[in-house]
Amino acid sequence: MSQFKLNKLAVLIGASLFAGTAISAEEDSQKKNKLDDTEVIEVTATGRMNLASQIPMNVTAMGAEELRNKGITDIKRLISDSVEISAPGNSARFAESVTVRGLNVSNVNANNIERFYSSTLAYYLDSTPLPNIAYRIKDVSRVETLLGPQGTLYGGGSLGGTVRYITNKPELDAFTFNFNTSLYQRKEGSLSHDTDLTLNLPLSDTLAVRANINRLDDNGYTDRIKNAVWWTEDEQRAGNGVEGDMWEDDDWEKTTSGRVQVLWKPTDKFSINLSYINQDQLAHGTSAASRWDVDEACEGISDCSYDREGAPFQVDQYTVQSVSEEFSDRTFEMTSLELSYDFGFAMLTSSTAAYDDIRDGQGDYLAEGFSYYGWIPGMDFDSQNESAYIKYDNEYKGIEHETRLVSQGESPLSWIAGFYYSDRENSLKFWEIFPGLDKAQQDVSWLPDPIVDYPERTELDSGYFEDIASDYTETAIYGEVSYQVTDAWQLTVGARFFNWEDTAVKDISDYTGAIGSTLDSSTDKGSAESIFKFNTAYYFDDDKLAYFTASQGYRRGGTNGFRDDGDLTVSADTQRYNPDTTNNYELGYKASMLDNDLYVQANVFLIQWEDTQTYFSQTLGGIFPLNGTANGPSSESTGVEFHLRYNITDNLTVKWGSANSEAQFTDTKTKCIFEGGEDAPGQQCRTWYEGGDLGGSPEWRHNASINYYTDIGEGWMSTDLRARYVGEQLSSRADADENGEIEEPYKFDSFIVLNASISYGLDDWNITAWVDNLTDEAGETSYQRVGNPFGHRSIYTQPRTVGVNFTYNFMD
Repeated sequence: MSQFKLNKLAVLIGASLFAGTAISAEEDSQKKNKLDDTEVIEVTATGRMNLASQIPMNVTAMGAEELRNKGITDIKRLISDSVEISAPGNSARFAESVTVRGLNVSNVNANNIERFYSSTLAYYLDSTPLPNIAYRIKDVSRVETLLGPQGTLYGGGSLGGTVRYITNKPELDAFTFNFNTSLYQRKEGSLSHDTDLTLNLPLSDTLAVRANINRLDDNGYTDRIKNAVWWTEDEQRAGNGVEGDMWEDDDWEKTTSGRVQVLWKPTDKFSINLSYINQDQLAHGTSAASRWDVDEACEGISDCSYDREGAPFQVDQYTVQSVSEEFSDRTFEMTSLELSYDFGFAMLTSSTAAYDDIRDGQGDYLAEGFSYYGWIPGMDFDSQNESAYIKYDNEYKGIEHETRLVSQGESPLSWIAGFYYSDRENSLKFWEIFPGLDKAQQDVSWLPDPIVDYPERTELDSGYFEDIASDYTETAIYGEVSYQVTDAWQLTVGARFFNWEDTAVKDISDYTGAIGSTLDSSTDKGSAESIFKFNTAYYFDDDKLAYFTASQGYRRGGTNGFRDDGDLTVSADTQRYNPDTTNNYELGYKASMLDNDLYVQANVFLIQWEDTQTYFSQTLGGIFPLNGTANGPSSESTGVEFHLRYNITDNLTVKWGSANSEAQFTDTKTKCIFEGGEDAPGQQCRTWYEGGDLGGSPEWRHNASINYYTDIGEGWMSTDLRARYVGEQLSSRADADENGEIEEPYKFDSFIVLNASISYGLDDWNITAWVDNLTDEAGETSYQRVGNPFGHRSIYTQPRTVGVNFTYNFMD
């Protein structure tokens, strides 16, 4: 077969890094952090080896050495290293909204309520799509990132892109033992460690077991004080019975993960891999800096110019004020079975998995508590010394099945066909709890007695409970067909056809009687839905290609918890928001030059987003918000992406990556809560105007690195210096008015973070000394809103961190 005749369908399933990541076939690639020029990686599901420079799409991958060298151990660190994907830099206890190529409409902040988050990125753990991914990146062969919709290639589709963790599988021919540990300490923090062990044990010629266990003890760096610094002695809060006024290094994390796999391969053609994963994570505290309330900070200053985001710190950049203890306790468990059979003409792979992802915890609710309950006699700030907090209990569980058949052989026609089934349930619960609230209600005759009137309550002193749940099922068939028109020209078309059904249940209880309670369910469904893809690639020679892709993406809709208000009835198309879709157009070029010393990859994209899902809220009683999602106007995102790798010498390599995106609403649209039109009395409407910025990501991101490698005696040494630039970023959606004027929200300043490392390896071991955030840059990445008059929380990049890693690999 000609070198040009690539099986694109198989290539798309796998990936390799555009510029520098390698999984070398040579033994010493595991002993050094030198990146191969040819960028060769074994393609997932086919076993073929392919050059990354000949993959006609924007796809990257990081191998185990690159991931470890960069300290990428979870999804948050992976995203922060990307130039195309953005997310707020919140601490471990928070979920995050994820923006791909400018696609998302969400606040760049931290929030205790998980249903406020949204993502346009799909997540895969091996062959299993997941609603989110908290599993740590340990004993992983590589992490693949595919940009653009992938619904014709994988069972789990997406709007903007897909991230896949590919774990190491059991090996039948070698006993291996791997030990890795990292000791590190942040500025203002305590000594922490991250340690993992992996054992691969062949039991026979056809049976092998692989087990990995890892433990993270991150001992934090942010102190917590209970009371705001301007409160008088009489205003000090009790703190829900927790003794103490200050806790050092309160933002700690303890995580234990384990994975066991059993591989049975009775013949060369057939294999079964059974996997079990369990992870327990306790993430405590909030990595943030609390500021003064503006009015308190300006007291006595005649021309005070402080605003909420610029008021002085209450203590310093490493201290947060929180009356209540804050934490998230998360458990993830997954069992999967993967079968593969080689028919000769095609490879069959079938995967079935069941997972359960539970996150419960609590967060401070100081400002909201007084805003929502301070009107009750005895519950205002000056009448007592208690404070509100929120408890949450979120669960995602499901069954995922995917069967794929991928063609093999030398034919100019190649194809992939798949069947996908998904049954996902989720329940997002939270309680607003204010100690003393039950007694305060009992003391006034015009309020319900919560103990008598609501005996089903599970939490005392709770004023509000919400559970937004759904049961979503989807069945799809998908596939792609490629045809090699000539040795240089390839065409690919793909399609996905699917049916779905979504049953939503909303259980909302207001135990004060202010807005009432509701419990109802609704079911929505779609049949014969479809999305399509077209790709063409032209290979100018062995080292240069250009490609064009037109593909469609899809994200499921959902149901809000909006409420009827008296004679006003919530509109059906507001209560239910529809799926949103994207049309993605991408033109790209890849080339290796100067005897493969120089590699460049560049692409431009245009994404048209229909029925854009954006945040939308209802206000009840003039005070109480019910937050939800609406289908806003159409929008559009455009951008460029560029990557370069240049081997200056055999020992010195530089890399550069850049991405730009700009996303705006392209239409004007008004959405109203209730039926009856915009002019109906009591109606609540919102208009989004053409030209409003979507926010969620910086306009520009750049990554650069320089690596030097050399042999030293029997060993080797490698040094790295890496720089990450994040441009100015809007903290929220920037809405336009009817005249096209932009109402710009608070903007985070641009910043640069420098990381450096030096490694030495000999035989089966290596040691690395490293520094992250070398200049101790305080780049603002997120915030947590705390209502007046209690002080805003600003969130920054982690401070300078110094560490040392040790790795030992044994093979027999």
